[in-house]
Amino acid sequence: MKDKKVLRSFVMITQIGISMMVPVFLCGVLGRWLSRLTEKDWVFLVLIFIGVGAAFRNFFIVTKSFYEKDMKEEHEKLAYMRDLQNYREEHPEEEFLDVLEGKKKRYPETKGPTRS
Repeated sequence: MKDKKVLRSFVMITQIGISMMVPVFLCGVLGRWLSRLTEKDWVFLVLIFIGVGAAFRNFFIVTKSFYEKDMKEEHEKLAYMRDLQNYREEHPEEEFLDVLEGKKKRYPETKGPTRS
């Protein structure tokens, strides 16, 4: 499992690098070509800024997709702990120290259909 996380991180770093370099490089080459064609130097700068903007947009999209699953799992764990806290407040007579330390599982009473 640990190797899988390392491999996943390596793939993410590689993908971020490629997805940031390609737009900057392509816009730079296109800007250089258009600058020579039109004999106006500012075309290169405009296209470089567009390439940098596209690179940061790609960075945001790639990192969001990689961490979406982890964030979902974290929110599910937080919701479970919040349900436990609510159950504890409703049932103060029960001992919950083992449950909160993770030694024992206690599932809160469900109201309605169970989750699958």
